[in-house]
Amino acid sequence: MKILITGAQGMLGQDLVKVFSSAGHDVIAASRADLDITNQESVDSYIDKLKPEMIVNAAAYNAVDQIEEDEHFERAMQINARGPLHLAQAADRVGAKFVHFGTDYVFDGQGNAHYLEDDQTNPISRYGESKLKGEELAQNACDDTYICRVSKLFGMPGGGESAKENFVSLMFRLNQELDDLKIADEEHGCPAYSPDVAQVTLDLIEGDYDPGIYHIVNEGEPVTVYGFAKEIFDMAGVTDNFRPVPRSDYPRAANCPSYAPLKNTKLPKLRHRDEALREFLEKLGKI
Repeated sequence: MKILITGAQGMLGQDLVKVFSSAGHDVIAASRADLDITNQESVDSYIDKLKPEMIVNAAAYNAVDQIEEDEHFERAMQINARGPLHLAQAADRVGAKFVHFGTDYVFDGQGNAHYLEDDQTNPISRYGESKLKGEELAQNACDDTYICRVSKLFGMPGGGESAKENFVSLMFRLNQELDDLKIADEEHGCPAYSPDVAQVTLDLIEGDYDPGIYHIVNEGEPVTVYGFAKEIFDMAGVTDNFRPVPRSDYPRAANCPSYAPLKNTKLPKLRHRDEALREFLEKLGKI
């Protein structure tokens, strides 16, 4: 199958390219320099020329706190909402399926249970608003749209200019640099390992699954930001210089969902987070 992957230099994008290529698919890996998804004419020309059978969009603007500012919010709407719309419209025109990655930030996190794929959305941040708009526009533009929501993604950092430090490496660095590493013990979620997300996405596109919304997270109980950091440190044998604090100690510009663990009810279960995290720490040389 000829598959176009946008955002191919990002954390998830690079794993999608690797997994899909290894499975024998004809993969076109498009970086931001190759394709500006915010420009409809550019998207139409690029896709009309390639005529892919599937488009997988891993491009996103996820500077959550900055997006609360008007200037960054407009940029987020361009990338997270209108970009998916342009890709979905082009996919529909050439008869391709469209896969788009979403986030747990489309929920308000005010409950005390896992969110299922069809639960009511209600974003409380402008980032979540932009991502939800992207979901809606894409589904309306192309009947063969698959929305794959992920949460607290961790993996090797992408190779693009805007690549962010992954959470695991950030925790190790701050543990060394700061005299007192304080980590917010709030915002429950279910972390997802990027290579595992890529593999299950392959299962999705190769399987007999209907278009719709899917949640992709590793198995395991929901954890706070501190809870996940503690799992990382415990596994690596780090025993000191980190402690939990309330979010109020480090207020953020954006409102983040307090309890938004995603539940995967439609796809094959991913392995437990402990196993995925151990593999990743071994790659980093931490254990």
